Amino acid sequence: MESDETERQPGSEAARLRLPYALVCTLVGLPLAWLPPLVHGPIPEKFNLLYIKGSIAVWGWYSARMMIGFLVGITRWPRPWYLRGPLCGFLAMFPLGLVSVATPNCGPP
Repeated sequence: MESDETERQPGSEAARLRLPYALVCTLVGLPLAWLPPLVHGPIPEKFNLLYIKGSIAVWGWYSARMMIGFLVGITRWPRPWYLRGPLCGFLAMFPLGLVSVATPNCGPP
């Protein structure tokens, strides 16, 4: 009976194991960031044609996708997380989207 009461106290071990919100968002965002490249991501060969090292250039997209979870975790506005996610995603991916549109044979037809 006493073990149940100690788990509910603020200083108990169960209360200390709570992870910070920013860390949880980051840990969830990192694996989810790899889903788009597995299906279809930026293609390095399109950049190689322009004498840009495509294998390095595509890491801009990978790192931006991985950063979205972190951004959602550290921001406080807008308050609902389901609004923060798309907003942070747009802010992280918009500059790279402009690069895609500016690259010949990449972006809209």
